[in-house]
Amino acid sequence: MTDPATGRNSLSPLAVALGVTVAVTAARLVLLPLYETALGPDEAQYWFWSRSLDWGYYSKPPVIAWLIALPTALFGDHAWSVRLFSPILIGATGLFLFGTARRLSGPTAGYWALVLWHLMPAVMLGATIITTDIPLLACWSAALYALVRLTEVGAPRYRWGAALGAALGLGLLSKYAMIYWPLGLLLALPFTPRLRSAGVGPYALACTIAALVFAPNVAWNLSHGMQTVGHTADNASWSGGLHWDELGDFLAGQIGVFGPLTFLALLALLVRRPRSALSNAGFLLAFIVPPLALICAQALLSRAHANWAMTAYPAATVLLPIWLGRARWVLPSSAALHAVVGLVFTVVLLHLPLADGLGLSNVVKRLRGWDETAAQVARAAAGYDGLLLDDRELAAHLVWELRASNTPIRVLDVGGGLDNTYEYALPYRPAPGDRFLLVTQNDITAAPYQVFGTILPVGEVFVDLNATRRGRRERTLDLWAASDPSAP
Repeated sequence: MTDPATGRNSLSPLAVALGVTVAVTAARLVLLPLYETALGPDEAQYWFWSRSLDWGYYSKPPVIAWLIALPTALFGDHAWSVRLFSPILIGATGLFLFGTARRLSGPTAGYWALVLWHLMPAVMLGATIITTDIPLLACWSAALYALVRLTEVGAPRYRWGAALGAALGLGLLSKYAMIYWPLGLLLALPFTPRLRSAGVGPYALACTIAALVFAPNVAWNLSHGMQTVGHTADNASWSGGLHWDELGDFLAGQIGVFGPLTFLALLALLVRRPRSALSNAGFLLAFIVPPLALICAQALLSRAHANWAMTAYPAATVLLPIWLGRARWVLPSSAALHAVVGLVFTVVLLHLPLADGLGLSNVVKRLRGWDETAAQVARAAAGYDGLLLDDRELAAHLVWELRASNTPIRVLDVGGGLDNTYEYALPYRPAPGDRFLLVTQNDITAAPYQVFGTILPVGEVFVDLNATRRGRRERTLDLWAASDPSAP
C-alpha cells in the first residue's frame, strides 16, 4: 500500500518479498496436480526409498526420501504429493537469497535476487519435479544467509554460527555436493576481513553442529559398505584423455541452467575481476568459482551433467544485481526472456500434445506413456508368479505405476555387481518352479539370463511416444516367459 503523506510504498521490503514468494509458491502448488508428466525414474526411486525411512540410501543421502514421506503419508501416493515440497523449498530458498542480497547491498538487490531465482530456468523446471538439488540449494542459501548475519557488526555470532552448522549438516544430508560450501568459506577467509572478524568460535560451533547432524549418515554408510559414497565416487568415472566435447556440452548446458544472458554476464564478471572483488559482497565469488571450476574439470576428464554445478548459482544470483553496474539491463531482459520460456514450458506440461505440435516431443518422451506401458505389462503378467525386470529406469517406472497392484516385482542383477537400489531391495533369487514374466529391452542370450531353464517369447509392449526427432519414436519392451530356473 502507499503512504498518502509521502507517496511511498509503506510495505517493508521483507513484506513485499514474502508476498511475492507466497503468490509464486501458491501458483506452483496449484499447478502440480495438473501436469501431465509421470514421475521420472529418479523421482520414482526417491519415492521408493520414502516407503522405508533411513539415514541413507544406495545413491543419495536421506533428506529427499524424508521430504516425500510426509506429504505422501498425508495425501496418498500421487505424482503431485511426491513433488509437493519442491515449490515450498524453492520459495524458502528465494527468501534466503533475498535476505542475503538485501543485507549486503540493499532492498533493490534483494528484489532482483528474488526475481532471478524464481525465473532461473533450472528453478522453473525444479518447481515441477522433485530432485536432491532442491533441498541442497535451500540449505546452501540458508548457509549463505547465516554467514552474512554471523559476520555483521554486533550480531549474536554464536546463534548464527549454530544456524550455519544446522544448514551445513542438513545440506550434507541432502546431497554431498554441499561439501563445496565449506571449501568456498576456506577460500574466502584469507581475503575477506569481514569473515575473519567473527573469530574462530562461531565457525567452530558451526563445524561441530554440522558434524553432529551429518554423523548418522556416516554411520549408515559404514554399516552398508559405503554404498552412497562409493556410488558418488563411481559417478566421476575418470578415463584416459581429455574430453573437450564433454566440456563444451557442460558449458552449453549452463546456459540452460542459469539463462543465456545471466550466464554470459557472470562469465564476463569473473573474467573482468572487478576491483570490488574484495568488497562487502566479493567473498561470494568463493562460492561460485569452485563448483564451476571443479565440475568443468570433471567434464573435461570424463563427463558432467549440467546440474552438477547448481551450487554456483545461489551466490551468483545474489552477486549479479550487486555488481552489474552499467550492464544492469541484463536483469530485466533475462527476467522477461525466462518468463516467456517458463510460460511456454508450463503450458506444454499442462497439455503434452502441444509438445508434439511445437516439435518438443523428444523433450518429454521419457516422462509420458508410462501408465499405458504399465497397464499393458500388468495384463500380460496375469498367470505368472511376478514380474522380472533388468533395468533401473524400467524398474523405477513400473514399481511406481504398479504401486497399487499385488504383482510381485523382482530385479535381475545383470551386471553382477548390485549396480542400483532395486537390485539390492528387490533381488531375484532363483527357485525351482518359479515362472516370471521377464520384461526387457536387452539381449536375453547373455550370460545373466542363463539361470532360467526355459525362456520363451510371449509378446511385446508397444507405446507410441510421438517423438519426431532423436532416438526411438516408441517404447517397445520384449516379454519373455522365464521358468524352471536352475538352483543357484
